[in-house]
Amino acid sequence: MEFKKRKALGKKEILVHLLLYVIGVLIMPLGVVFTINAHIGAGGYDALNFALGDRLGIRTSSAIYLTALVAVLLAAGIRRSLPNFFTFVTSFFMGLATDFWKALLQGIQAEGILMGLVFTLIGMGIVAFAVAAYVLSYLPSNPTDDFMVALSEKGVSLGVAKIGMDVCCVVIAYLLGGEIGLGTVAVTFGLGPMVAFFHKYIKGVLEKMRIPVE
Repeated sequence: MEFKKRKALGKKEILVHLLLYVIGVLIMPLGVVFTINAHIGAGGYDALNFALGDRLGIRTSSAIYLTALVAVLLAAGIRRSLPNFFTFVTSFFMGLATDFWKALLQGIQAEGILMGLVFTLIGMGIVAFAVAAYVLSYLPSNPTDDFMVALSEKGVSLGVAKIGMDVCCVVIAYLLGGEIGLGTVAVTFGLGPMVAFFHKYIKGVLEKMRIPVE
């Protein structure tokens, strides 16, 4: 939706969109931490950032900023518009939330493949719901998810866009020597459809509430 139309939102609409954003930014890192604590392989994007950081000898956070910048530029190219650097605001808050959940769940680790799969599924569900929530808000999304949305705006479904992006990350992470395992496969091929499901569900709820989302 254009900025002029967004300015016409009432207090109810603003609060709902703010809630969607807060849910996404604060809850998604919780899901990520669950997949990390599963110890059966990280998601494609996470594996890429860790591998890139190790190869370049930089902190993982620096690798995240680097890949986020690439995502911003790719999204701008797809839309044929100026880069949306406001999405870095979301990356900043997600970083803080990740530190919080990581510290809180430090003592909760999966042991064995079965428990690892349970942790991975829980994490995937949380991440999918969070992503679907905040991409529907009018506040800045994460650079990588904004890239996914840019693809969807060109006719590519969110599920296919997510899977495609994750597959690319997995391939590059593997070439860089990143940790790829059973959990990586589950996240790569299962997260996209889950995001699409929650996106459709949340959007339907918002439409019933007469909350504009597009």
